Amino acid sequence: MIDVPMPPDDPANRPHWEAARRSVLLIQRCPACGRCRFPAARSCAHCHHVGGDWIEASGLGVIESFCMFHKAYWPAFQAALPYTVIQVKLREGIRVMSNFVASPGKSPSIGLPVRARFDPVRPDLTLVRFEPHV
Repeated sequence: MIDVPMPPDDPANRPHWEAARRSVLLIQRCPACGRCRFPAARSCAHCHHVGGDWIEASGLGVIESFCMFHKAYWPAFQAALPYTVIQVKLREGIRVMSNFVASPGKSPSIGLPVRARFDPVRPDLTLVRFEPHV
């Protein structure tokens, strides 16, 4: 485990982080128009309805973009260099930024199918990362 910075303790996003510790990917869905969103927000950006329901996402998506980091902007990530940050479009239609995790020699590519995996990085934090899904 590495000592990664903790996300802010934001009550609006707490259900997401609590679910990740159970290996479940939760996202918000607007009860009025049905659009999904992440991160959590007070109201829907599409129809402006206030409120949202938490739903379990499939965790499946495709890589839309990626970037390889060769510099550690936080000391905790020094040992992980180089690491890949990806933008994933989930089946539910939302985009999330995360890390790409794969066996050596497997590189990210635009359009690559991926699935969520849950990596406990400290006792109180599990990160959602993505791996190839074949």
